[in-house]
Order: sequence, then C-alpha cells, then structure tokens
Amino acid sequence: MGAFSGKGSTSAGLDQLLERMERAEFDLIAVGRALIADPAWVKKVRSGDWAEIKGFDAATLAELV
Repeated sequence: MGAFSGKGSTSAGLDQLLERMERAEFDLIAVGRALIADPAWVKKVRSGDWAEIKGFDAATLAELV
C-alpha cells in the first residue's frame, strides 16, 4: 500500500524468491508492480533478459491516470 502513497520499494532477485518458494514461505506471489512498470516483464524473465527489466517506481502509478 505504500506505493499508492508515493513510497517506492526495493527489488529482490528472482533467485532469492525461488529459494523462499522452495521453503514454502508464501501462500501467494504477485507481480503486479513489475507488470505496471514493465508490461513485457514476463517475456523478459522467460528469455533471461534481466538487464532490460524496468524496475518499479511509485511515479509509474501516475502514468496510469
């Protein structure tokens, strides 16, 4: 909810996410912020094009209006 009030967030690597998934730490994983910032996120992740992934910034939400 912090993003909606102008706060940003830091990203974590997918390797860290995979490790935490293997430990069953989550009930749900969302990539909404990633898709808002970079609609091609899924394609880039699948192709391993990590350098081209655009990070989320709270200012991105203003572009949706």
